[in-house]
Amino acid sequence: MIVDFHSHILSRMDDGADSMSTSLSMLQAEWEQGVRRVVLTPHFYCEKESVSSFLQRRKHAFAVLQAKINPKIFPELCLGAEVAMSSALCHMDLEPLCIAGTNVLLLELPYHRRFHLRELQTLVNRNDVQIVLAHIERFYRLWNKDIFSAVMELPVYKQINCGTLLYANWWERRRLLRWITDGEVHLLGTDAHNFTNRVINMQPALHLLERKKLSAEAEEMMKRATRLTNA
Repeated sequence: MIVDFHSHILSRMDDGADSMSTSLSMLQAEWEQGVRRVVLTPHFYCEKESVSSFLQRRKHAFAVLQAKINPKIFPELCLGAEVAMSSALCHMDLEPLCIAGTNVLLLELPYHRRFHLRELQTLVNRNDVQIVLAHIERFYRLWNKDIFSAVMELPVYKQINCGTLLYANWWERRRLLRWITDGEVHLLGTDAHNFTNRVINMQPALHLLERKKLSAEAEEMMKRATRLTNA
């Protein structure tokens, strides 16, 4: 099963889909590209919104979307969130923010250079959640080399974006392909927001991996995504 592990398709939840029409068109594009399961991961920032408020908004957006879709021609949908890293998370009940029916949490790491690795380690050491680090490739040049290496060595899953694979320059793509070959990254997601600059692009990414003779690795990533999203 082809699974898009990271998307912003729920309308008016964040900076993703801006309307129900856009959401439906994005899901149709997922289906046409062979995707059969989509994890809906709107942004959550605990400093800006309570968990209960976020969950209520997500519940409403999901109900409206479900009322419009035809399950025969749309992918299966899984509710989740892209949770921004914060020290407050270390003391929170994270289960409501995990992919529905699982203990899998998609975590977005901070973009500033003053990154406190110990806080991430505290989250990783909790035995109630499995951490997936969102679009890990974004942080390669942002942090210093030692911190990035330490993060890559953590016993967590790492997700990369299809768009990075497709549009990176040749040396960045070579690094991503090496990570896939070596099993250092584990999941693919479109991180799709719209139809302009952050689009549904799972099929082109999988075709690229096929051309690079990494079909077996891509298949393994999809099997892993299916397993992690099985409620």
